Amino acid sequence: MNAITRRLTHRLLSLSVFKRDSCLRQSFHSATNTETNPRALNTDNKDGEIRCEKVRRPAATSESQASVLSLLLVAALLFPAAFGQTNNSHQTTAGEFRRPVVSLDRSEEDWSFLKDPELGTDPWDPLKYIALRDAPGWYLTLAGEERSFYEHYRNYNWGAGPQDDNGYYLNRLLGSADFHLGSSTRVFFELESSLEFGRTGGPRPVQDEDKLDLNQLFIEFHLPSHGDRPRASLKIGRQDLQYGEGTLLDVRDLNVRQSFDGIKLILRPKRWQVDLFAMRPALSNPGLFDDYPDHTQRLWGVYGVTSKHLPRFIRQLDAYYLGLDRKFARFAQGSGRDQRHTVGSLIHGGEGNFSYVGEGDLQFGKFGRGNILAWKYAQTLSYSFSHLKFRPVPSLLFGISSGDKNPANPDLQTFYPLFPKGLYYGFIDDSGSLNAIVLHGKMALQISKKVSLAPDSFFFWRQRTTDGLYSHPGVLLRSGLASQKKYVGALQDIAITWTVDHHTTVQLLGAYYEAGAFLRETSPPGRNTAYVSGKVIYRF
Repeated sequence: MNAITRRLTHRLLSLSVFKRDSCLRQSFHSATNTETNPRALNTDNKDGEIRCEKVRRPAATSESQASVLSLLLVAALLFPAAFGQTNNSHQTTAGEFRRPVVSLDRSEEDWSFLKDPELGTDPWDPLKYIALRDAPGWYLTLAGEERSFYEHYRNYNWGAGPQDDNGYYLNRLLGSADFHLGSSTRVFFELESSLEFGRTGGPRPVQDEDKLDLNQLFIEFHLPSHGDRPRASLKIGRQDLQYGEGTLLDVRDLNVRQSFDGIKLILRPKRWQVDLFAMRPALSNPGLFDDYPDHTQRLWGVYGVTSKHLPRFIRQLDAYYLGLDRKFARFAQGSGRDQRHTVGSLIHGGEGNFSYVGEGDLQFGKFGRGNILAWKYAQTLSYSFSHLKFRPVPSLLFGISSGDKNPANPDLQTFYPLFPKGLYYGFIDDSGSLNAIVLHGKMALQISKKVSLAPDSFFFWRQRTTDGLYSHPGVLLRSGLASQKKYVGALQDIAITWTVDHHTTVQLLGAYYEAGAFLRETSPPGRNTAYVSGKVIYRF
């Protein structure tokens, strides 16, 4: 432990010298950042893949980072590093490594190339590879995030419930430590502090406030592979689940994120990436270290991804089975135990500048005394005019999901999205993907190297008038029995994103939701909703 302490102290001193010299040179760095908003993040960084960029020269950083580094280093010293076994690893060269860009799930980032300090190009790089022993594979990676978010609604929830005239402020801090204990073992933990200030009616349950808790804490064992045996690893503990477009399993990147407690087996055969898992969702509570497994829900499944030996037009194929058992579930039909199985596939395709994404799901199981049979289909078509000014990318999305045919019949046809991303359609709290028909048009514009503009238009209908209107996570908002109208409303929104540098993103969002016939005929009568927000994110 003394040796580790000496190494960490040496790293911190080296970082201070590096920062001082960088400030004297007054150099600046620029790059791209993936953080925008939950919906855009899942569009830009699908499947949780780590995107790569070329190496840049070292740059300056602010003095305020030193205190954050010190706290993370002290926390790292509390964990033992006296176990595990090492193997020889491949020698990385400057010409062959790729630099990971920060992702939603920080545990997926691989900074092992920084074992060669000459490859470091960023002021935070000394924290990405802190050697724990004089042996390959023994190192520590530290990471963090600060996100400040102001929101203001006029007629939140279409005017139902308490209203806030002045807006409110949301803040989230994330800090993680990734201990690599040789080639066979690693321990990862991530702390989250999410706070709400000034909202009339207080923080919204689950999504606004969690003063301090573990977002992730797991141990991972890399199982030995020999000959034709596929590479495999086993994760045990609290962890993120993020797959596909985030329509069924996602980290729910609101002010409070969604994590899961359980076990995951990760297999990497030659042509597939396959995850098998059994989990319980972590139940978010607003206090200190009071999140615990939700014993009313069980989640299990198999998720496979391949990009090998596919037809030319198909770039990637996802295939999956997901099971969810909820002891208590509520739909417009009534309440009861929901035991649901989902099978589906997701296709990413395209040719040249044309891209296609298609997703289809079938659900079956038991709800109370009845049977479940539900479905969903969604597709997105887009084309990149990369040769034109502002590089416009128009997109058109169509989605439809089943609703319940007869609330008096115990059988249920309402599609349920399991644990989807926090904001499903647009940037505001509105209707979700249950009993829904959605038409969505979008235009993405790159105004400059660092500024992008993205206006969207959504139009919503109910798939069946015999079913109600539901929120993003599947909460019943309004019964469908009071109106026979299908049209719910239209949402127009716009996002302006400024990527300041490699770590910092500023985003301005605006939206206007025009309530349709269904909202106006149900109680309380729906009003048009307006929304503005500003967000600043810093990640290292």
